[in-house]
Amino acid sequence: MELQQQHLDAVLLAALRAAPRRYRLPPLPANAEAAVAGGTEAALAFAIEAARIEKASPASSPGHDAMQALFTRALAQLIREALAPERGDPAFQAAMLQAQDAAVHEHVQLSRQRAADRRSVRMAVDAIAHPGKLRREPAGALRDALARLHGLAAAGAWTELAQAIEQLLAQELPGPGNFQAPLEAIRSSPALQRLERGSELLRLESVQRYQALCERRGPLAGSDAAAAEGRASAQQGRIAEHAAVEAFRKIADSLNRHRKGAATYRVARGLRTPRGFPGEANKAKEEWDGAIVRGDGNGAADLVLLAETKASPAAATSDFPRLLRGLRRLAQAHAEAVYAFASADGEQRILGASLQGLRPIRRLLPPHVIYCCSAPLEALPQPLGAATKAVLLAEPASLAFAQQLARGEAPSHAALAPVWNALATAPRLQSALHQYETAQKARAAMLHPDDLLASVERGLHPS
Repeated sequence: MELQQQHLDAVLLAALRAAPRRYRLPPLPANAEAAVAGGTEAALAFAIEAARIEKASPASSPGHDAMQALFTRALAQLIREALAPERGDPAFQAAMLQAQDAAVHEHVQLSRQRAADRRSVRMAVDAIAHPGKLRREPAGALRDALARLHGLAAAGAWTELAQAIEQLLAQELPGPGNFQAPLEAIRSSPALQRLERGSELLRLESVQRYQALCERRGPLAGSDAAAAEGRASAQQGRIAEHAAVEAFRKIADSLNRHRKGAATYRVARGLRTPRGFPGEANKAKEEWDGAIVRGDGNGAADLVLLAETKASPAAATSDFPRLLRGLRRLAQAHAEAVYAFASADGEQRILGASLQGLRPIRRLLPPHVIYCCSAPLEALPQPLGAATKAVLLAEPASLAFAQQLARGEAPSHAALAPVWNALATAPRLQSALHQYETAQKARAAMLHPDDLLASVERGLHPS
């Protein structure tokens, strides 16, 4: 049976609304007593949401003092749990060690420029001791010494490199080249001195303990394990995108079989916002994983579905603010204009009036903008995200509270009141303040591609 395109658009929209939300976040506890009974994370999430409601509508919020006490007690318990030697939070323990130990703090500071320092020293050594250059030097003690410098720099043996340069400078080796000045420059360079100091610090027990904690929280940046983890994550993302695109193609084919008229539905992967598009990028999303557009293939098309793909439900929460900014920018399109979007499926010419319909209302996504996820169903989604826990634990008052506990003291949970007070005002805590609302809205817009496909088929073939 052929249907008018307006009816088919309505069928797709109804299917999007009716598709089950298997990743939806459970509601928060009904009251403070239930929140306490639900455990530390439930109590914190409940209190944070109360703080957000109070900021938005003071008259309708629960008692401020009671919520502050609930929050500080729960945060104190979270800190105690994070300090547990075996089952605690290694990232928090590492941060606390950095705050307590001057050598660890120095190690962290030096680590931030270690990669640049390594490049600088190796380039300087290469300038005089690269094997290609040494082939032009006569065989002998000087060439052997320079070759050793190159090997030490390549191995990252910075203390040994500095000592070898000093020894070479103290000798009177025969040779036509004048290596005195470049060798002295390398030896006195701040980069080599920082690398030497970094090597010294790595021998300290406290720094080794810090390194072990960092390894427990995940592979170190730049390591083979980190590279392998990145490849695995990218593969999961590709699998999720493939599942979503296959579902979109089946949906487009089904809609096309029922259409009446020349306009056809087609899938576009990797839509990229054109250069010079109205509005400012301002950390807004500029590439969109998948879309379904409707048009005749020659003129402009309407965008009828826009999707972002995530390998896990939790990943949408951190992405949601950027997605909203991207939609607000797209909605600034001029209604009568046509915009050429590059995509993996060729240029897509999309009507500005169609893009204007992407504007979010009260931080809610339009019904034809979704997240797609094909991950297994979570056993019990947590109301408090890992990023929010990390932000709360990183607060100065939290670290000070933890240090008192580590010294065997018994600080009052009221010492954590500065964290509660900052929740409503400090920009650094805004993501934490809105964390449940953001996760709730992102997950409410998240569909499994199989569920969406089945919902469209039910709409096209009602029993």
